[in-house]
Amino acid sequence: MKHLLWVSIACMLLTAPVCAEYGQTGLINVNVGDSPTGYTPPQPVTLFGCNNTVFKSSVSWGTKNQVVGDIPYGHAISDSGKPYFISQYYVASPPAYRGPDNKQYPFIGLVTPDRFIFKGERPAQIVDLDYRILRPTYLKDVPVDFNFKYNNKTCNEQKVTAIPINTECKNFPWNIGALGASGIGQLSHDGGRAFLPFLGDNVDPLQCNVTLLDDVVLAHEVYFYSAEGLTKTINLTALEGASKKGENIMNLVCMPRAADDTPAGCAAP
Repeated sequence: MKHLLWVSIACMLLTAPVCAEYGQTGLINVNVGDSPTGYTPPQPVTLFGCNNTVFKSSVSWGTKNQVVGDIPYGHAISDSGKPYFISQYYVASPPAYRGPDNKQYPFIGLVTPDRFIFKGERPAQIVDLDYRILRPTYLKDVPVDFNFKYNNKTCNEQKVTAIPINTECKNFPWNIGALGASGIGQLSHDGGRAFLPFLGDNVDPLQCNVTLLDDVVLAHEVYFYSAEGLTKTINLTALEGASKKGENIMNLVCMPRAADDTPAGCAAP
């Protein structure tokens, strides 16, 4: 399964609620293929790490060995005093559009890898982006509800306002005839949604699932609420179909972790 890049976010260059400095920093070396269109603005790249660590930068099309540095890495302490370690990151980048005023039928890119773990004294990671491998598709956003009440509590009330996701589409078409791709995005209370690709304009949706990546959520576990109960993965295609009937979709449930429970994405490698 190859990894596609998409994300809808609104964030600063770096946000992370901590009360201690990071011990070290890491860097990524980014190789970017040619733009699939004649429109070549800087292409955003965003990293999602533990405890709402969001690092945002941009790269140039058709350029290899672009170094992005000063990425947080190492020990940190949350506002509540819980120690954690920043080393695991998920990588995302938005679709490539055909122009500043033309966002129809965009190109989704492949990222390799779409997640990594920094290790060592001055860690680095190579990341490749290519937007010319997959067929362009139409995209339709599927909203999320951070104010859904479960046991009389909402995610917003518990200060869980964003979470990375992995979207996997088993029949995403390649230009060479292959099928299947996956990639990283983010759900957020202020506009971040999942996107469902369509082969036509609002027809022929791809078959896609979305999984919550709450191993970088320090203080809570996060679930989707469904008729079958709580789950980490949902059928995005079915949810989009339910939205046409006016049904609630993508309701999030947040449950506090035990004080001694440090998720894998927040532990030292």
